[in-house]
Amino acid sequence: MKQIKGPTKSGTSILHNQACRCIFRVMSIFNDDQGCFVCGQGNPAGLRLQFRETEPGLAVEAEVVFPASLQGWQDTVHGGLLATVLDESMVKAAAAAGLKCVTGEITVKFRIPAATGAPCLAAGRILQTRGRISLAEGQIRDASGKVLAQATGKLVRID
Repeated sequence: MKQIKGPTKSGTSILHNQACRCIFRVMSIFNDDQGCFVCGQGNPAGLRLQFRETEPGLAVEAEVVFPASLQGWQDTVHGGLLATVLDESMVKAAAAAGLKCVTGEITVKFRIPAATGAPCLAAGRILQTRGRISLAEGQIRDASGKVLAQATGKLVRID
């Protein structure tokens, strides 16, 4: 690919602008076929979480029990699965706000190891929306309310 140097009037390169247009064109064809690992009711290997709004248009939550097959260390949920559920929680919060989004950036903090087989609560919340970008946060808490993992993310609107 030929490298195009120099910014446009808006301060971004022509190559960057072309790549963004291509990504948004591809992302606009995303459809829900119920195969999502986290929430897809048609995925027999998935978690099949059912999110509900806790604050209309702002926040959601879902109960989750991670099976032993999703462990990292013995009896401990793999951190990648916690991150995956946090990602979905934030995107579902955006959906509750009427926004069709994908995660552009996520930062996860693991606080306490999550035990497999134990009931947890996954929650997501929209903090702010400006243009195509929404800022969100998510948490996974154990049955006593202790935060096991938390995340912040930048979500990109695709519709």
